[in-house]
Amino acid sequence: MGYTKEMLEAIAVKLRNMPPIEEKTTKYSKQEAVRILAKEIAALKTRGYTIDQIAETLRGEGLDIATPTLRSYLQRVRPGTARKQNGRTRKDTPPAAARPSVKEQATSKAKGTFTPTPDSDDI
Repeated sequence: MGYTKEMLEAIAVKLRNMPPIEEKTTKYSKQEAVRILAKEIAALKTRGYTIDQIAETLRGEGLDIATPTLRSYLQRVRPGTARKQNGRTRKDTPPAAARPSVKEQATSKAKGTFTPTPDSDDI
């Protein structure tokens, strides 16, 4: 079935006139809730509250969250944190210019390295 320009324009008008969804009906996950409340939680920590006390307060307000979970979610929210990758954080990884090139690595005479040789026809 084909759609005429007039039909599509009528649908577009109806879509534009749909009322906005009220914010209070939006449901958030625990992780999203912690992300939204992160500044307030950080302020409490600066005022001397422990993560256990903050988690207990959140549970008292209806946000059922365990202390280790809260700690984990806060680490994910914190700007500037780098995930560990092969035992090192991305911040610790030297930039490409500072790392030796593949050719330099191949010609290195360091212990545990070898020098590649061309293939031969012998089996």
